[in-house]
Amino acid sequence: MKHRKIIAILSALTLLAGSLSGMNASAAAKGSGDIDENGSVQIADAILLARWIAEDTDITVTTQGLLNADMNGDEAVDSDDAAALLSWLAGTETAPPSEGRSVDLLADVQAGDVQKGNPADEAFRAAQAKFSVDLLREQQSLESDKEKNLLVSPLSVSLALGMTMNGAKGDTLTEMQKVLGDDLTAEQLNSYYAGWSDALLKPETVRYLDYDENGRMDTVESQSAPVTLANAIWIRDNEERIHVPLPFLRTTAGYYRADAFRAPFDETTVDDINGWCDENTHHMIPKVINGLTEQDVMVLANALTFEDIWSKPYEDYQIDDGKFTAVNGKVRDVKMMSSEEGTYIQDDKATGFIKGYRDSRYSFAAVLPNEDVSLDDYIASLDGEKLQKLLASKERCEVWAEMPEFSYDYSTELNAALCGLGMPAAFSPGTADFTGLNDAEGMATWIGRVIHKTHIEVCKSGTKAAAVTVITLRATGVIEDPPQPKYVTLDRPFLFMILDNQTNLPLFLGTVKDIPAEP
Repeated sequence: MKHRKIIAILSALTLLAGSLSGMNASAAAKGSGDIDENGSVQIADAILLARWIAEDTDITVTTQGLLNADMNGDEAVDSDDAAALLSWLAGTETAPPSEGRSVDLLADVQAGDVQKGNPADEAFRAAQAKFSVDLLREQQSLESDKEKNLLVSPLSVSLALGMTMNGAKGDTLTEMQKVLGDDLTAEQLNSYYAGWSDALLKPETVRYLDYDENGRMDTVESQSAPVTLANAIWIRDNEERIHVPLPFLRTTAGYYRADAFRAPFDETTVDDINGWCDENTHHMIPKVINGLTEQDVMVLANALTFEDIWSKPYEDYQIDDGKFTAVNGKVRDVKMMSSEEGTYIQDDKATGFIKGYRDSRYSFAAVLPNEDVSLDDYIASLDGEKLQKLLASKERCEVWAEMPEFSYDYSTELNAALCGLGMPAAFSPGTADFTGLNDAEGMATWIGRVIHKTHIEVCKSGTKAAAVTVITLRATGVIEDPPQPKYVTLDRPFLFMILDNQTNLPLFLGTVKDIPAEP
């Protein structure tokens, strides 16, 4: 405790003496010593560090601030780091190298910049339902593997594209608005996405039956939020190639709560991005990208998770050996879960049921096409309006339902699907206009890749699902059109969704065409 007080006293005395000079903002961008994350390294950082070491509960240091405080790189923040920072500020030592660190760019964005979102209304629900079905249908038409299970998260893709849309202008903006929101503007979509995200993240009181410590059945009450969401942006540390206007950062921070980092775009940045995805998907999706190209100047990412148990979990007696006929005609041995449900849905080509989760805001919908309708043909005939009508057809009645346990991962690039939906301009350096997120002179900026990875587990207890959408932005002074994508149509057992009951919109949309045996 004594050395902590000495450090604090030395810091204060040095400040009063005026013998220490702050480091300029450009040097501070390297990340070492900027404890308060204000873009420069000054005596205030040393005082803040000393107070944190002394366990002063009146101050707060962020995770990034603690990374910046690790002056000697030993992954611990202690008096050695405080002494090193004081010596450096006094000019007796040079700063340790900090290459490879992602530096927070939003320390100066105040809470007043956070915007209030609008709740989902009829216009937004219609637009989001349309985008959800269009995305699933277009991606299915492009899949070359006719037997592959497919899973997309319209919400994850929407949020990642929504952030990117705020840097678009001209025809690029017009196309993105049309694909994401139909007749809604970017400003309206920002507000709707913010409102929906806030609603999904709001904990709700859940009551359910469970056994107490004495083995007696009792009502348990807890606060629950099955959904987690996170958004982040990484920007190449090269202002000659990318200069991000402050309004773009303020908008993405305000509406999307997106963190923003300046980074070297080397292997450490790849590790940072994958580590962020791993952490924010609760380790369900540990790796998204293998590397970054020299042309990549920005990465925008969304991570989404859903974890909840059934309102009535399956008991052992409800699980039996069963058969599942895959799309290729092969008969698989599966664990079939049987239950009595109370909500039936149907349209002229399919029937299905809805099963609730413990958090009553969410439910699982299973849709089985009629015997004379293939799954692919059913999805091809679906649109946003038909999806809304299907989910609105709820009939309260007794439903005997059987569903196999299943689990799988899905990974794809959505470039071709999004071009097919009507936003090709964003993917061509010759036509894309992203000057709202990069106003560096002479740079053409366009979307390089839209990477989408998902994970689903459905078992007797409940459901776990995760999604990551990563968008890379590229910039170069040389404009050349990328090769045009090839379009391949495919063929088709059941469609499923994880629904937000308050909006009747899917967080996840997927198909089960095969259930291979466990390895």
